[in-house]
Amino acid sequence: MKSIFYTSLIIAMNISCFANTPPDDGRTARAKYVSSLINPGDIGAEIGVCEGVFAYRVLLQNNPSKLYLIDPWEYGLQADYEPNVTPEKQLARDCQYQRVCAYFAPYENVEVIRLKSEDACDMFPDNSLDYVYIDGEHSYAAVTRDLTNYFSKVKVGGYVIGDDYGWTGIMDAVQDFLKEHANECFFLDDPYAGRTGGQFAIKKLN
Repeated sequence: MKSIFYTSLIIAMNISCFANTPPDDGRTARAKYVSSLINPGDIGAEIGVCEGVFAYRVLLQNNPSKLYLIDPWEYGLQADYEPNVTPEKQLARDCQYQRVCAYFAPYENVEVIRLKSEDACDMFPDNSLDYVYIDGEHSYAAVTRDLTNYFSKVKVGGYVIGDDYGWTGIMDAVQDFLKEHANECFFLDDPYAGRTGGQFAIKKLN
């Protein structure tokens, strides 16, 4: 009986896995702010892709020459609000990955990378990216790790940009990183940075 249930679940999820484009989340302020920092022809990477909404609706629309989408699509990495890992929950992540691959399949300038960000970072030479957009695991340790791993990958004059700056773990990680790299970068934020969904940006100076 259990195997029949899982088979039915997999079939249902596979049917729902594909659509033409991701939904529009309507967060125009976020889109406008990030778009003001990046240019057509840029080489960029997004850490934490999820359903691909931001990558498709914002990053892709700025006509990158190359866009890397990095996410393990693995349930349970953010233990604070992804408890109780089950096969059904992981199937949902697998379905997200399949949808993202389908959304971006027509675009030769987009590469989907199903890896944890710390495992993917060695794929990129230093000073090779115009920007990195961080929206992965939201803990202090994870944000610190992503900032540390990817800051060197960004070109001088490029940006490390991130979401949800109003989260305590993210804000603290960003501010501590800035203290350690005070002579290498400067910090920008958007008008909504004090809120949960606010953005931050770190411009690399040298």
